[in-house]
Amino acid sequence: MEAVAKLNNYPTSPRKMRLLADLIRGLEVEKALGILQFNPKHPAVPMYKLLKSAINNWEQKNSDEKVEDAGLIVKTIMVDCGRVIKRMRPAPQGRGYRIRKRSNHVTIVVDSINGTGNGTEKKKVSKAEAAPVEEKAVAEKSTSSKTKKAAPKKAAAKKAAPKKAAKPTAKAEVEKSEKKKEDKKTTK
Repeated sequence: MEAVAKLNNYPTSPRKMRLLADLIRGLEVEKALGILQFNPKHPAVPMYKLLKSAINNWEQKNSDEKVEDAGLIVKTIMVDCGRVIKRMRPAPQGRGYRIRKRSNHVTIVVDSINGTGNGTEKKKVSKAEAAPVEEKAVAEKSTSSKTKKAAPKKAAAKKAAPKKAAKPTAKAEVEKSEKKKEDKKTTK
């Protein structure tokens, strides 16, 4: 059974918080706590507390199991943009630059590796079904890429043909000038 913990309106930019979230996504809880505990980034402290809270929430739901035996992992972690506080900073020539003080919402979902029944079985079935579909998709991509590569060559050949016809060669120019001279002589 999974457990959720949320942190709302934490005053740091979502981009900075996502850097930490990407570090612990999909890891075992013990490893994630170690990474967060010794990470020098300032949002690591609230993220550490949030993960501890998610673990405690899981313990409350599953009082008969131990955290060590369950093999908890960080199933999902989402960092969403929160409210943005807008401030003005004085700028040259009477202008004002806008400062956006961003905040974020973090949601952590913790679940056990062993799985409590249906969750892991569905994943195994979907992977088994997805394998033949992926092979077909790869085969289709390889055949379609061959046809796509041939089409630009034809287009390039079509474009090249008019350019040759539009630009006359040196011999053709000499012949034209000779014909003009002959025409002038015959008209006189």
